[in-house]
Amino acid sequence: MDQRKKFILMIASFLISSMRTLLSIQGNILQLITTSRKQREILQSAITQRNSALEKYMEKKNKSHRRDIKRNAWKIPGRTDLWWTNLLLGISPEDEWHKNLRMSRKIFMKLVDHIRKDIEPNAESFRSDTICAEKRVAMVLYYLKDQGSYRMTANSFGVSLATLAKSLRLVSEAINRNLGPELIKFPVTKDEIKNATSRFEAKFGIPQVIGCIDGTHIPIKRPSDNPQDYFCYKMKYSLNIQAICDEKGYFTDVEIKWPGSVHDARVYANSSINKALVSHKFPSIYQELLPGYTPVPQILLGDPAYPLLPNIMKEYANCIEDRHLTFNTYLRSARNQIECAFGRLKSRWRILNRPVDVDLNISVQMIYCCFVLHNYCELNTQDISNDAVQAQLNIEQRCQNCDHHDHHHIKNHFSSISQ
Repeated sequence: MDQRKKFILMIASFLISSMRTLLSIQGNILQLITTSRKQREILQSAITQRNSALEKYMEKKNKSHRRDIKRNAWKIPGRTDLWWTNLLLGISPEDEWHKNLRMSRKIFMKLVDHIRKDIEPNAESFRSDTICAEKRVAMVLYYLKDQGSYRMTANSFGVSLATLAKSLRLVSEAINRNLGPELIKFPVTKDEIKNATSRFEAKFGIPQVIGCIDGTHIPIKRPSDNPQDYFCYKMKYSLNIQAICDEKGYFTDVEIKWPGSVHDARVYANSSINKALVSHKFPSIYQELLPGYTPVPQILLGDPAYPLLPNIMKEYANCIEDRHLTFNTYLRSARNQIECAFGRLKSRWRILNRPVDVDLNISVQMIYCCFVLHNYCELNTQDISNDAVQAQLNIEQRCQNCDHHDHHHIKNHFSSISQ
């Protein structure tokens, strides 16, 4: 009987051990299945990533291949730059430089040398027909000097539209970066301010004037974002550009960031120059004209569109006495410098008279480049025809016949300014 119990216990122990072994094996199998599933998912993810990277690589290679195919026809058959080659080699008359590029050969080459390092082609370029720095600058000046189109300029220089667009961006940025801070500079030191006010007083007899301020509208294409903000009183889409010039008509400050619907008074109230003058960022040179009276700070001469402020002087709106008329005459004569400067700017770079066919961001760079080139030409005595300037001034005068300069209109605009 005891042997039978021992045998039963032995069988039971064996079965329990077998069950434990089976459960352990089952657990290992389940763990192996789970691990295999995770490894399969990881492997599948790696395969998917590899396929995606391969597709992107092949797409990039195809685009590069298509671009290389297009560049095989860098010069479209039928287009030629023979006239530019003749001009550069001296075959054409020298006065053609000024007619087509608004400056002489010597001044042109000087301009190219200033920005050559930013626009010249790579020295390791494998193409023999790579566009040189002189041709890039010439294309941009030729485009800016007239109211022509991209295609007209591209055909004249025998290049594609994309090449001209790239050249316009590169040259404009290079001129603004290398010449902008040097040629458009508002007097900031005590000596600079004193010299500026002294020169202005010596020429026009008005003391403490540091410059003339005014706004001008440059037409642009209809923007895709908020086009109503750019629709100005001249019934076109434009940018309202504020500029300050000295007694010679050289621009000392240009602000290009406001849409055409914004009034001149609001542009000035939010401009960096106004904030600097109000916060006394610039050193003040006060002059006591009459003993016992408040000294006069540096002032800017503005037209009736601007409010009368401690740093803005404008003419009498209503003349009651003869001295008011005399004062207005002197002030208009002095303030006329900014009007003439705009006239020379737009008659020299006539692209500013029509909606430019480039994007808004590039338009801002291009417009500022025109201001820099204006100062460059003026400083190097590259004159513009007086008839062309007078014609431009007549156009600007006709555009001012509106309520833009009405006194009540100005007052309402300035009272609603949000600082």
